[in-house]
Amino acid sequence: MTDNYDLVIVGSGPNGAIIAREVHERRPEARILVLEAGSRITGVDGEHLVEVDENAMNASYEDLMRRARQIEYVKGAASMNSIEGDSWDPSSTGVFPAAFFGHNFAQFPGASLAWNIGGMGVHWTAATPWPYAEEIPDFLPRAEWDADLETARSLLRTYVGPLVENPFTEPIFEAIRAAVPSPDPEREFGYMPMAGIPHVDRPFARTGPRDITPSLFDASEPALQLRTGVFVTRLEHDGSRVTGVVGRDLVSGEETVFSAREVLVAGDALRTPQLLWASGIRPEALGVRLNEHASIDGDVVIDAARLGLSDADIPKPPAGEPFIGSYWSPSIGAERPAHGQLMEREFDGQHVLGVGWYCATEIRPENRIEFSDELTDTLGMPHMTVHFSYSEKDMEVIRKTMQVQRAAANAIGSFPDGDSEILPPGASLHYTGSVRMGAEDDGTSVVDTDGRVWGFDNLFLAGNGVIPTALTCNSTLTGATLSVRIARAVAASL
Repeated sequence: MTDNYDLVIVGSGPNGAIIAREVHERRPEARILVLEAGSRITGVDGEHLVEVDENAMNASYEDLMRRARQIEYVKGAASMNSIEGDSWDPSSTGVFPAAFFGHNFAQFPGASLAWNIGGMGVHWTAATPWPYAEEIPDFLPRAEWDADLETARSLLRTYVGPLVENPFTEPIFEAIRAAVPSPDPEREFGYMPMAGIPHVDRPFARTGPRDITPSLFDASEPALQLRTGVFVTRLEHDGSRVTGVVGRDLVSGEETVFSAREVLVAGDALRTPQLLWASGIRPEALGVRLNEHASIDGDVVIDAARLGLSDADIPKPPAGEPFIGSYWSPSIGAERPAHGQLMEREFDGQHVLGVGWYCATEIRPENRIEFSDELTDTLGMPHMTVHFSYSEKDMEVIRKTMQVQRAAANAIGSFPDGDSEILPPGASLHYTGSVRMGAEDDGTSVVDTDGRVWGFDNLFLAGNGVIPTALTCNSTLTGATLSVRIARAVAASL
């Protein structure tokens, strides 16, 4: 069976939603189909879990933390399809360790995959800091980048301000600004930009894919169609054009070939290159230069007296909201290529500040995804082995970042050196570079500056895997900015 469309998008996460919306606005007559393997995880397709009920966000957060602890069991294992009875199957919904799919992630054990409508966009904490200095691709016109960044901020509904009224905020600002100073007033410690809308009496309404493109998820626009439970197994092509998108119904097993003038794959940084490999589309840079900022974690109990306050001043967030405050220590470039995401909350009866820091790592071809032509995963797709390590330069930056973390934490409480932890690679979920963008077809990139796969007329890629730079910040807004650019090129091709 064959269905015909103007554009087929693979993946219903934030980037797939952005492409669908932006192309539809420019080409309202175009028939657009979005294919998603996962199924509904909430009552409304594409909504963030925080919108479900007052306990959903806490439950989701605790579930992700439980899986993070399970990472330690996966570490060192070639592959592991279950942990203590926790496993994945096609009817599951949620976020799962990549190893559950049968891959070898021993060197990248923190990596996880979303399996549901809306992808990771229904789970994320919604932090949307923007890149700085060398994090911005230098081969893109700066005026275009800045304009696309503003569009992406708008689509994600980026907000900068408090989550709740909080007397601790200004003393925390003052203490950490002194401990971790910035020469640039616009890059000093402050509120974390968050995607969503604040409310007084309920949790911060985090942006989900549904909020980006409502008509895709509520079926109100006939030209936009979402089909779920369809797993894309390969792209048929003639070497320069994709002629068909092959999808398998996960319930019936029936295969359908979807034909389209243009095809865009907006999976994640792991499954997008896997699909290209399975399709025989294998540019030299595919899966090569996998990058992720190193993650340094820790918690410090806030010393209220040191900040001129008492425990009686600790505010209560709305029911279902896990955080009291969300703060950002921006990178200041090469001088300090590190970014802090500090989350204030109550935990185990204590008022704590999570002092998480990310620091840039070198982009190296040694860090890569190896695809097998013999072994397959549980879905019949090419088996993946991730090769990933930190260079000596990376380790030096990590050590310096831990010093920054300790300085910030000790400014508001007591933070012994042993409380700082380097998380396993993959744990940030912010991996990039596996289908990276480039200005020239020189073997170091997979797509051109419009997101078009080198050598193909009608195949585009979007998502965090396209990001070509080493980030300190969370990757969502950077990937979304590139998606705005890519959508413009897709629309122009229709």
